[in-house]
Amino acid sequence: MSDKPHSEREADGTADAIAVTAIIGVIVLTMFIWLSGMPT
Repeated sequence: MSDKPHSEREADGTADAIAVTAIIGVIVLTMFIWLSGMPT
């Protein structure tokens, strides 16, 4: 048997982790810009 299905699953997990990190980063950046524009 080969490890191809396992390596594909691992690659999918890595891609999912990168995507979630990017989405959270965009949300945090958006909130930072929005809040920094508000008057104190």
